[in-house]
Amino acid sequence: MADNRASQSSGDESWGPESPWQESPTQGQQSQTQEGNQPFAQQSWQGSYPGQRMTPPTYMVGAILVTLFCFFPTGIAAIVFSSQVSAKATAGDLAGAAEASRKARLWVIVSLAVGVLAWIVLMVVSLSTSSTTALMPTP
Repeated sequence: MADNRASQSSGDESWGPESPWQESPTQGQQSQTQEGNQPFAQQSWQGSYPGQRMTPPTYMVGAILVTLFCFFPTGIAAIVFSSQVSAKATAGDLAGAAEASRKARLWVIVSLAVGVLAWIVLMVVSLSTSSTTALMPTP
């Protein structure tokens, strides 16, 4: 028994294909660079284990926050697309899930931009219409 274990550990290390943490640094950087250059909908949403699939990000938290605090109409669109991501990924439609994720991200950004712009306009209008008659001398 003891020599069988010793022969396995000292000599043959062929336990299968290399895991992501066992590959050389140049291989890991090359695969990250190639995937990073692909368009969002064409990324390979594959996990680090064979057969494991990763779903695209849903952006649900961001969609809810921009709906509550920024701009309601476009925030609702972000929530709708966010909810479609997990539903399509569960059904096996990874391309549709990636497209819904891209649209959810777009609507979160649009809602945030419109909300920030609306807050800035509101602040400028409220500061410009404030009454300064208390500081002016009476005629």
